[in-house]
Amino acid sequence: MYKSACSFSLLFFCLCLSACYDSNSTYGSGLVESSFRNVTMDSCTVNITSVLIDSLETSGKGLALIGQYRHPLWGTVRASGYVAYERPAYDTEAEATVVLDSCMLSLSYSGNFVGDTTLVQQFNVYKLADKIILNDNGYLYNNSSFPYDAAPLGTCSFRPKPRSGEKLEIRLPDELGRNLLDRFHSRDEAVSADRFPDYFKGIVVMPDEAVSQSLQTFSVSDSSAIIVLYYHVSEEVKREKTLIFSPNTETQFNRIEHDRTGTLMDGYPLKQVEIPSQALDGRGVLFGGIGWYTRLEFPHLNNIMQHGEQVNIESALLKIYPEPGIYSDFNPLPDSIFLYIADENNVVTDAVTDYLGSEVQSGVLVRDYAFESNTYYYFDVTDFMQEELGTIGMYKHNLQLVFSSDDYTGTVRNLTFSDQSGRSPIVLQLTYKIYESY
Repeated sequence: MYKSACSFSLLFFCLCLSACYDSNSTYGSGLVESSFRNVTMDSCTVNITSVLIDSLETSGKGLALIGQYRHPLWGTVRASGYVAYERPAYDTEAEATVVLDSCMLSLSYSGNFVGDTTLVQQFNVYKLADKIILNDNGYLYNNSSFPYDAAPLGTCSFRPKPRSGEKLEIRLPDELGRNLLDRFHSRDEAVSADRFPDYFKGIVVMPDEAVSQSLQTFSVSDSSAIIVLYYHVSEEVKREKTLIFSPNTETQFNRIEHDRTGTLMDGYPLKQVEIPSQALDGRGVLFGGIGWYTRLEFPHLNNIMQHGEQVNIESALLKIYPEPGIYSDFNPLPDSIFLYIADENNVVTDAVTDYLGSEVQSGVLVRDYAFESNTYYYFDVTDFMQEELGTIGMYKHNLQLVFSSDDYTGTVRNLTFSDQSGRSPIVLQLTYKIYESY
């Protein structure tokens, strides 16, 4: 079992092509003369493989991902939010005369986005043709879908304001609103507690592929992703009222599609695929929503054991450099990335933790705004490298570079970085002590 810092020393360990001898000290005056040498190196073999998770659970997350983003390297990502609704309570007296004023879908931004939000975005709202039902295991995934009517209920063109605190209001057809209001007012059995989910199955909100160039997240709660019927009671003094349909937060889910046409990923399967960095022009990829993570391996780490009678790793620092030109204000760098330890079957056995061993270590982002090529994440992977040195065969481990589960299921955050052949190579800075006797 690995300790704190699970020293994730991911990829680098290896061979260390160059070494700097910091000191050469001799101690002891016994019959056997001995010496220690401290060696520092930052050129070790690291194998990088991008791995696609089979599917991601996106139901019950309290978030709707909606929009479209065209990544500079990896193609187009489209996200659609599927929402079913709970039956609301209706208390307007049956003998009153009610008149619909409007039917609105109200969405509250949650703050996360990717893409150019200065450009016009367009959403289309469709009525579901089938009821949303969870799988036998109680989840729906990023590749789940349900049929919907061909003609949209409503369309909205707007400029996103993801961090404004404002709401996005989409007007739905008066016909839909009147139908619902009339049935509730007449106490129609079709909208009774037992039958309502089958009568009104819900909606799906999708980006217009020809227009949309950004992707936003919206809250799904009692006050967001709601459908509101604004109506009034006709009396001498008009009484304005609302009937609010709240989302079923358990069955709400997001479908996320990835079009790789014309990219280096084109031609690979959409699930259960591993792509070495050499096939991606020397790159590794993390991508939320879609499900990419990266495996780091250190095939030649044990070679440093040939440098002396005894070799001990003193420290190991892993630096991962985001590829310049890929991230921007419209595709910001992730705040955190994480390292986990996996066995020969890629089963996670532990995490790279902090120095106390109590928290999973998140990569520290060092940002250089003047020179993008000097921006990097770093991990202290000393413990992992110490434990891994000398292991062979089935006892060897690899490091998995990943996002948090929330970033995978609730965002399309992404990170592209280079292997050792790229513009900003990944670096494992290794310091070890060599013992020799004479």
